Amino acid sequence: MAADASAGPRRGRLSAARERELLEAALDLVAEVGYRKVTLTELAKRTKSSTATLYRQWESKPKMVTVALKARSDEQQLLAHIDTGTLRGDLRTLAVRVFGELSTSDSMISIWQAAGADEELTQALRNILIVPGLERLDRILARALERGEITDSPALVLVDRVLFGPLMIQELMTGDKPTSELAENIVDHVLMPALTASATQEVEEVEETHALH
Repeated sequence: MAADASAGPRRGRLSAARERELLEAALDLVAEVGYRKVTLTELAKRTKSSTATLYRQWESKPKMVTVALKARSDEQQLLAHIDTGTLRGDLRTLAVRVFGELSTSDSMISIWQAAGADEELTQALRNILIVPGLERLDRILARALERGEITDSPALVLVDRVLFGPLMIQELMTGDKPTSELAENIVDHVLMPALTASATQEVEEVEETHALH
């Protein structure tokens, strides 16, 4: 039976310090040669470990690299609790965190480029990194609905694609890496107008009805 791709590294075989050392070395190697050229054999050689140890701990290159990204994400608290009190503030904070230094690094760019042709890597990224981010976004939107900042509109199901899509293809489209300014502009000039349009319209309709009576 195949192992669950969402599972983290197996514990008990490596010390926490050694595990961090190997995961960081994996990302350093990805940044140096690109994800496709990375092999666990070369990583084992550089870290004075054995390929058997790496495979036993992480099972495959896609899982090891993705777990390394998750560890760095946790260290930088990219998906730590976000609650600024407003939808705009929450979305801007989330976007800036997600598309900060980690996602614009040479390691991450190389990994995203390889994901389209590597099903195991794509699945590992989805389970370990993408799904937690989407769950965070869902909670942000749910709080905004409860506060009455937005209403349940068709735009809600497009938020993740509108927010993350342009940032993920920025380098492909322009040759430039995504920036926090781009993330904030997407929130301010695309998402917020779309999400608040229905709520604004409802308020105006209620005020117009009251005026007529």
